[in-house]
Amino acid sequence: MERPFSPSLSPPVAPQGHSGLPAARGAASSDEPSPRGATPVQEPEPASSHATTAPPAASPLAAPEATPLRDAAPPTPAPLRGAASPVRGGGTRPTRAPSQPSLFDAAPADPAAREKRTSADRARGVAAARASADLAEGHRERLRARFDSGETLPDYELLELLLFRSLPRVDTKPIAKALIREFGSFAAAIAAPAQRLMAIPGLGERAASDFRLVRAAAERFTHGALAEKKTLSSTDAVADFFRTRLRTADREEFHVLFLDRKNQFLAAERAAVGTVDHTPVYPREVMRRALELAATAVVLVHNHPSGDPTPSRADVVMTQKIIEAGAALGIAVHDHLIVGANRCLSLRAEGLI
Repeated sequence: MERPFSPSLSPPVAPQGHSGLPAARGAASSDEPSPRGATPVQEPEPASSHATTAPPAASPLAAPEATPLRDAAPPTPAPLRGAASPVRGGGTRPTRAPSQPSLFDAAPADPAAREKRTSADRARGVAAARASADLAEGHRERLRARFDSGETLPDYELLELLLFRSLPRVDTKPIAKALIREFGSFAAAIAAPAQRLMAIPGLGERAASDFRLVRAAAERFTHGALAEKKTLSSTDAVADFFRTRLRTADREEFHVLFLDRKNQFLAAERAAVGTVDHTPVYPREVMRRALELAATAVVLVHNHPSGDPTPSRADVVMTQKIIEAGAALGIAVHDHLIVGANRCLSLRAEGLI
């Protein structure tokens, strides 16, 4: 392989015109004679497989080019950390600074450094959880203070107070509002079946058990108030007692309240459980239990799961059969109450018995 031609480093002589001034580049005509001292322009010869064309003269200010090695690819420089990297389609992708960690970084090989990073992550998580717990605890203390001061709280905040015990480290406000949306009120949520309660996101068996406890306490309270009455002069206390128990039941239930000859409370029992719109009631069984308790009067109670306490024709007919069965035994039927979602209806008050 022939060595490439090395041009002289001496500056080229500028061509002179007839006036002695330098001629403009490319302005000289080919048919004019070349001035003295000017370098004639050589016409390039056709390329040949045995000839090598000399490269053009390099500027004296340009650095000499390095001779490339034959069949050797130029080395690819390694990208610097923190520098922009090329992307497909042109442009560069900005990269993070060396001091910024990434989720895709490999764990430090040094066990001490890896443990230090793990400890730092754990400390940040603990700090965030503590801050959230402190915020929730502050809200709970303020809500308890409002309740203790005698302020009338809305239904969802009463449910929050109840859920504080069941869910000690959970934000209970969204759960309480979900209960109100689902059941409509505090009382309806308390009386709801456990399966429906646990269908609310965030509620489990513990919360459902606490709701049953509150419901049992309310029933015991109204039951005690009913039992303490020496003489039952109206059915209002009976309606209050059974409204707590039956207003959200998903099936019809038939209950009987037994009274002695002075209209004093003897017992309250469930006589039958039916479907969503029917309860089989047998007058003979009602009278048999009344005779066992030595009752001289009864109050009949059942619910409508639909929420509408309007009596059906079957309700009126069944009531008349029990009245007829009791009349032969000297047992009076004082009233038949139907419990709906928001009110209780008396058949005697409606003139149906």
